[in-house]
Amino acid sequence: MPGEKKSPYHCRTELDPSIASPRKIVCIATLAALPLACAAVPSGAVATPPAVVRARLSQAGRRLIFSLETSKPVALAKLDRLSQGEGSRFLCLELQRSGRAGERRLCLGGPSKARGRIGRELVNEAEEVTGTKALAARVKRPSARKLVLALLPASAGLTPHRYRWRVAAALGNCGTKKKPLDCETSLPARGARRFRLRPVRAVGCTGAGEGLIANGPRDRNVVALTFDDGPSEYTSGFLQVLREKQVPGTFFEIGREMAAREATMRQILREGNEIGDHTMNHAEYPGYAEIAGASERIAAYTHFKPCLFRPPGGAVDSGTISTAASLGMQTIAWDVDPADWSNPGSSAVYSRVVDAARPGSIVLMHDGGGDRSGTLAALPSIIDTLRGRGYRFATVTELLGHRMIYRPYG
Repeated sequence: MPGEKKSPYHCRTELDPSIASPRKIVCIATLAALPLACAAVPSGAVATPPAVVRARLSQAGRRLIFSLETSKPVALAKLDRLSQGEGSRFLCLELQRSGRAGERRLCLGGPSKARGRIGRELVNEAEEVTGTKALAARVKRPSARKLVLALLPASAGLTPHRYRWRVAAALGNCGTKKKPLDCETSLPARGARRFRLRPVRAVGCTGAGEGLIANGPRDRNVVALTFDDGPSEYTSGFLQVLREKQVPGTFFEIGREMAAREATMRQILREGNEIGDHTMNHAEYPGYAEIAGASERIAAYTHFKPCLFRPPGGAVDSGTISTAASLGMQTIAWDVDPADWSNPGSSAVYSRVVDAARPGSIVLMHDGGGDRSGTLAALPSIIDTLRGRGYRFATVTELLGHRMIYRPYG
């Protein structure tokens, strides 16, 4: 971890014999000797603060999972999500990429109304905070003394590599008003634990079945944005908007358009979107070869086995649905169609989508098959307006209550 620096805390209790402190250690004790660490505290001092007694860092699909257990319940609302200087109370996961100076701190806490956020601090080798940011994350409390944090590594600037990590905490309540003795603790106490963040890729999804579906559940304010007839020269622009807005999309792709655009297809999946089968040649009432050919090409280019099939033009019969099902794909239609294929202009695309969208809607748009600049221009405003009305966004698989399957590689 970064070089040592004088700590603003008077006493530092060490929980596990394995870590070099990022700050100057003035007073050291093991967990077993914790009551002795603050032996100089006068009578009447408040109770020993909670300590982190167990921590684990793991990877589940695309998410980084950080779980910990404390000796006593910790009030997250009383912790500082970002640095507040001397006297700050914090509970942070510190990560340092192997072979690099500086570290990232991911800190829990802050107002209860913003519990789905954590603080990220960039710290240089001199222990100076060079950047701060609030990140979206999932923070759960399985029990009074247990906390689980889940986030996408990329949102914190973490890329697949080997890391050293530890937990650092200053939870207060160690000392008196006359003699403050805020104890900062770490786990492990010296050195660092090691963790390898592996790259992952989408390989499939759960829940595919037979039948034609045009919308998701109507009891949740969630919609799915879908894009047909790509990949094309416009697809990267659509991906940029989705990335900037932090919204997933589902791309139904034509087999004949995929050649030389394999990198774009992998990017679609890497950024949390989904790819569906739209036949090899945009054929209506397609046979087995048309459907299977596009599915096989998607798998060959991306290692992802598509779970969704969309019939071109919505032309479908029982044979088409059965063929898709035999290949492990659900047939997907839509309930919002702005007819953007006819290039009505960005204003028309925008109004037709936001006027028709309702809970569970599957919105049909196009990123290929012609000039898609109008749809691309309308997309940011469509997302902003629907979000302003309380809607969330999901891939079609997620809208239907299923999930994407990710596996590590490399």
